[in-house]
Amino acid sequence: MTTNPHAPPVRPSAGAMPRLLTLRDVTATTALSRSAVYALMAESRFPKPIRVGTRAVRWVEQEVLDFIASRPRAGSERPPRSQG
Repeated sequence: MTTNPHAPPVRPSAGAMPRLLTLRDVTATTALSRSAVYALMAESRFPKPIRVGTRAVRWVEQEVLDFIASRPRAGSERPPRSQG
């Protein structure tokens, strides 16, 4: 059985270890660019990754999903139209 590395993440069952996402997973899940992810992290507006190796980091899937859920829906905060 082969797995698709670009398939959507599978949610862990209750009590299971959290799924860790690569930067590629994060950018695919959020539709943010690499630079946007790091810019938001610098502003403390995006979850920080955890270090899993000397040069490797991963993001906790649930924290990324919570970030997405916290974002406003498009069109939900539209400014009033000016009459002119």
